[in-house]
Amino acid sequence: MKIAFDCRIIRDKNPAGISRVVLELLKKVLSCDKKNEYYLIFDSEEMKDFVSYYFRNIKKSVKILIVPYGILTPQNLIYFPGILKEREIDIYYAPYYFCSPFVNKRIKVILTVFDLMHFLFPYFKMSFTRKMYHRVKLASKVVFRRADRIVTISVNTSRDLVRNFKISPRKVRMIYMGVSDNFRVIKKELAIRFMEEKFSLRNYILFVGRNEPHKNLKSLILAYNYLPANLKQKYKLLLVGKEDERYKPELRYLVQRLGLESNVIFAGYVDDAELPYIYSGASLFVLPSLYEGFGIPILEAMACGIPVTCSNSSSLPEVGSDAAIYFNPRDYRDISEKMEKVLTDNILRYSLIEKGLLQVKNFTWFNAANSLLECFNEFKK
Repeated sequence: MKIAFDCRIIRDKNPAGISRVVLELLKKVLSCDKKNEYYLIFDSEEMKDFVSYYFRNIKKSVKILIVPYGILTPQNLIYFPGILKEREIDIYYAPYYFCSPFVNKRIKVILTVFDLMHFLFPYFKMSFTRKMYHRVKLASKVVFRRADRIVTISVNTSRDLVRNFKISPRKVRMIYMGVSDNFRVIKKELAIRFMEEKFSLRNYILFVGRNEPHKNLKSLILAYNYLPANLKQKYKLLLVGKEDERYKPELRYLVQRLGLESNVIFAGYVDDAELPYIYSGASLFVLPSLYEGFGIPILEAMACGIPVTCSNSSSLPEVGSDAAIYFNPRDYRDISEKMEKVLTDNILRYSLIEKGLLQVKNFTWFNAANSLLECFNEFKK
């Protein structure tokens, strides 16, 4: 079969969030699939070169299609179906919740919905086009109706999709994502040395992710401030992840207002190779998100042997199971109490670490890729 894999969701050379997930999934799919022919779709030479270098060690030959427009554009809506038809594509796969509904019926369309965040959290700052797509649900319903299969990455997202868009459950296929082999337990002395050299840090509470509203960083900062003085004196709060300039001032102002400038460290984007050291050196990982489609960072922390406490909302209890301590993300006092509990109870800490190392074994990119290939092969002629 000829499979067109849309890579236009990968937007820059410092991939984070969904972009990083798509890279990992595509890498493993190309490694596992020996039979099908792949066309990789980009909207720029720059991103094509970046992804090609990322996959330089994969022997499978692929064809490249470069189209001069993004996924959410009128050109994609009108002209892209013709490109797929012209190349006699059998399956079009988009790791996104949009495609042109005018794709030829002969071509099977498979979408992945990583989350429904922008539909459920309308206060996000978005372009006019995206805002209209998310607010006028008729457009998305047309797209979902055209899709032959919709892949979700958690049971929670599957339920949200079926409930909010009246999708037939028979059209939905749930595939858990994986954790890169790069995330592993680093010897404590090596991790500490790295952190001291890079951040002048020894003891710290860690968050990894973007600073977007649903990540709920305001509540995390308030929860940290609510910790007993001796814990704040011992542990810094390290926030790692690419920062969106639109949300940056508000968080900086909160830290300043609480007098936490020397306690809260905004590290920004860090290279993937550094993350295992940053995780392994932490005393506690916290994810206070109001909503997550999956929550890979809690699994990355578990893979690095770090205790996790996170929100009791959306997909996080599903992914973390009994290997994490949960809190109400809308109650900063509850967040603070759970953080304090893990930091001060060594028996609990060791129990969470052991359970986490077992839990993370349930999530691999090999399994994710093979499940996606099974989804492709359902439409084999």
